Amino acid sequence: MAINWFDLIFGFVLGIIVTGIAVWKLMPGLMLVTHESKLSFDETVETFIQHAQEMGWQVPKVYELQNSLAKAGHDIPPLKVVSLCQPHYAYQVLAKDENKRISAIMPCRIGIYQTSDGKVYISEMNIPLMSKMFGPVVAKAMESVSAEEDAMLKGIVSGH
Repeated sequence: MAINWFDLIFGFVLGIIVTGIAVWKLMPGLMLVTHESKLSFDETVETFIQHAQEMGWQVPKVYELQNSLAKAGHDIPPLKVVSLCQPHYAYQVLAKDENKRISAIMPCRIGIYQTSDGKVYISEMNIPLMSKMFGPVVAKAMESVSAEEDAMLKGIVSGH
């Protein structure tokens, strides 16, 4: 039986296209993890920051995005982005020159926001998934980061 090269190549290209579309559609949902808070917006922010600091993390900046947008005439419910830094983990990642490019997504950031229906959510990067793209040194450090970020959610979200 002769190989039909056209069908083989067409099937291969079609498979690549379908896979690419599936990855394109699924990646945004996989890259971020969102948890519903049991607390009010202000309590969520305060408790999260307190937990982070108690665990030895620095909170160098809290961005109040709703205030920035309000200055431009846009009104949204409360939304803050909390920057977190744990210097020991940051050093593990940044000690090697080939990993310094990862500084573009550092420090860790957690979004805390209230929706128009009054519910409060915490959104974070899916660190276990994202860290696998950067090799074993980064993956090991980020595994610890992920575990500590989960611990910071204790008492704030269900299941933690």
